[in-house]
Amino acid sequence: MLAVLAAAVLPGAASLFQIDVDPFYADTLLKGKFGDVPVYFFLGPSPTMEKAVVAFIGAATQTLDVCVYDLNLPEFAQALLDARARGVKVRVIVAQENAEKAYAISGQLAQMEKLGMLTLAHNRSGLMHNKFMVADKRLVWTGSYNLTRNCSRFNDNHAIVLESKELAENYSLEWLEIFEKRHGKRFAYPTPHPEVNVGGVLIHNYFTPEDDTRGGIVAEMDKATNEIAILAFSFTDAAMTEAVKRAIGRGVRTIIVLDSGMATHPSANTRQLEAMGANVRMSPGVLLHHKVIVIDRQTVVLGSANFSQAAFDKNDENVLIVKAPNFAQAMLREAMRCWRAEPYWITKWRTQLPASP
Repeated sequence: MLAVLAAAVLPGAASLFQIDVDPFYADTLLKGKFGDVPVYFFLGPSPTMEKAVVAFIGAATQTLDVCVYDLNLPEFAQALLDARARGVKVRVIVAQENAEKAYAISGQLAQMEKLGMLTLAHNRSGLMHNKFMVADKRLVWTGSYNLTRNCSRFNDNHAIVLESKELAENYSLEWLEIFEKRHGKRFAYPTPHPEVNVGGVLIHNYFTPEDDTRGGIVAEMDKATNEIAILAFSFTDAAMTEAVKRAIGRGVRTIIVLDSGMATHPSANTRQLEAMGANVRMSPGVLLHHKVIVIDRQTVVLGSANFSQAAFDKNDENVLIVKAPNFAQAMLREAMRCWRAEPYWITKWRTQLPASP
């Protein structure tokens, strides 16, 4: 199943690190290549997410920079300490407000602080909401996934691992910017490589609030001619709402899956989207934590940023816009899984169940 799926989604074999995946959750790991460059894509909630984090940390041989909004699983904290013990230069940033509540790893965080590994970030204007890791100045992990129990086991999430020295330089500079408390547009470093070619796939890389992330996303939405699929924990930004309206006016079919809790928040524009003619559904049960847009089955927007004014104008966030049809089709399948509210213990693309014994 996995080999067939990988070939259909991201052509070619790839090996950046080894993960022992339970066949029951095989659909939550997609691996392949952009051109000749290995790519991994993880979907959750599933045990695969936790195994992938530990494997990524374990693959670092020289340097590992971690910048996450939340971290609370002892397995991850121990993997970071183990990496330091084997000689890797490990630097960890966690949002202060979450580190103070991470009781399950308080001892490990104290140990990291004693070793000079840990920095607590506090963005006074918004949130330090990033979720990324950079290993050996060449491998980048990013997405919507916090390194937490809830994101691993209960919330709909994604993470992608790409091999690119240019992307790694972008994210390493963002790490330094937050370490130096350079929050906001005024003090931020310019992104060194806003456009990166990874194996023939064009990737736009944005960091908020310093880059025009909103403008970049809206520009892609305005190119849609056939279909837009949105998975959003929060979708409240006025400019993006107008982009949806313009798309529907052009005859573009628009599908939006929203987190059920946030969709009923006073700031939500759920009724407005429905009135425009968008196909809107609230995800029941688990938290829908994706921040994803798939455009014409060609382009994928993904990353840590919710589609809100705070995310674009105040928070520290990161976003990728990836122009890869096979990858877009894989992400569209995830959108359909969320639309149907199918948990991962019902394998999402299986066309027939195994015969009864």
